[in-house]
Amino acid sequence: MWLSCAIAVLSAASLGYEILLMRLFSIVQWHHCAYMIISLALLGYGASGTFLALTHHWLLLRFAAAFMSLTVLFGLTVVGSFSLAQRVPFNPLEIIWDPRQWGYLLVLYMLLCVPFFCAATAIGLAFVRLQAHVGRIYQADLLGAGGGALGILLALWVCSPPVCLTLLGTLGFVAATLGGLDRRVAQPWWRVLTLFLCGLVLPSVWPHAWIALRMSEYKGLSQALHVPGAEILSEHSSPLGLLTVVRSPTIPFRYAPDLSLTSGAEPPPQLGQTLCSRLMHDEQNVHSKLQIHASSASGPSFLLQFSQVGRSSRAIVRAGSGAR
Repeated sequence: MWLSCAIAVLSAASLGYEILLMRLFSIVQWHHCAYMIISLALLGYGASGTFLALTHHWLLLRFAAAFMSLTVLFGLTVVGSFSLAQRVPFNPLEIIWDPRQWGYLLVLYMLLCVPFFCAATAIGLAFVRLQAHVGRIYQADLLGAGGGALGILLALWVCSPPVCLTLLGTLGFVAATLGGLDRRVAQPWWRVLTLFLCGLVLPSVWPHAWIALRMSEYKGLSQALHVPGAEILSEHSSPLGLLTVVRSPTIPFRYAPDLSLTSGAEPPPQLGQTLCSRLMHDEQNVHSKLQIHASSASGPSFLLQFSQVGRSSRAIVRAGSGAR
């Protein structure tokens, strides 16, 4: 029973890590790079199958130590691999003319597939060891995967992506603790307790420099923060993206696409908004906004924007050509 619970937790952490990597790559790079996470996860799972086919006899003789080590390694490499991957100077914008970028991409794959390799090897080893209970192990694996996919979406509403990454690392230690309680693993009580305590304190001991997001210097948020005096006012996380509000008093944001060149009015003070570090535009002190954008290829498009600033309200209707 305890081993099935460990498999469920490990599977949940693995699927959560895969989904979180998609969000992290859309922030530090661009959303186009997020699609490679699926192939990256398959690489880790496929490599684990080859590894088990070659070493399963040796690992079965040391099943308890191998299972515990793999789950703990998963918890450590979830954060460690991503921290190292952020230090690889990979720039997808240069991949066409700079051959070195292909090598950097290979290094990223090798680093980020390690947690998937550890999780898949631990789960696969349990399948080989408990052939009489394959159905139960498979059930735990599927339930954990579904719970992990849902759990990471809920966690992104209340925690930033780097914090979610540390929590997924903690689940590796939780899986090791649960596995250590099973009679087929049979770990001493002090070792199980140590793993549990390590899992509890792990999110608070990771250095901030290790988990801080290093965005591409070509993204809008990085460019905005290069301006002297620019600062981040607030950040809001959700499964839809990471929303960041930036103030730049030295070189203020100016966005007035419909302002006439002959107008003598100055645009109001504005704040910059980024979604997954891509620059957006909005006005300062806007408390509510409703945008309705209907367009077609042949007809006009209309943008109805309602903004409430202080006690005044206004509605702006803009007609366009419909072309994109």
